Amino acid sequence: MQPGVDYSIEKLSSAHQLSKFSIGPDPSLRALKTFLQHHALNYQTANVAVSYVAVLPPTTTASRPQVVGYVTLTCSEVDLKDTYLLDDCEHANRYSCMPALKIARLASHSQYAGKGIGKALMDLTVALAADHIGNSVGCRFLITDAKASAIRFYEAQGFTLLDTEENRNRTEPVMFLDLNKLHAK
Repeated sequence: MQPGVDYSIEKLSSAHQLSKFSIGPDPSLRALKTFLQHHALNYQTANVAVSYVAVLPPTTTASRPQVVGYVTLTCSEVDLKDTYLLDDCEHANRYSCMPALKIARLASHSQYAGKGIGKALMDLTVALAADHIGNSVGCRFLITDAKASAIRFYEAQGFTLLDTEENRNRTEPVMFLDLNKLHAK
């Protein structure tokens, strides 16, 4: 938690205040706001994706916790296109795709940018993936389709850009984190 910002992280529910979530003026980010405000709860109810939100505590007994950041997770797979081989499970390399947990969306309220909320949501995501999901059902990677403006953020979290020409030329290139490498550190 960042000094000066008192927030907690919890699973999204109808009790959360979503209408005040602001993404800022960048039009390429508006879909992140729209998803949270209009679709996230439906996706969660339908077991398509789950969102975790960073929330400020209510200011009055009648108010609801205000969302200042969120991450949405879903099941996925990653085609490593022979650019990344599993040295600890060579037989698995014959498969074109590997199981992955996907960060479908990650955003912070524009007023709270730079306060560590995105990093805290990433820490939660990595912990869920490595400690619970991967150990429970077999899930080797955490992946995302990164916006160009977020590539450095993901690299700082240990993600690697999928090294193919096609991927490097994508608007939102695939980045991945090998969860087994976390335990090796």
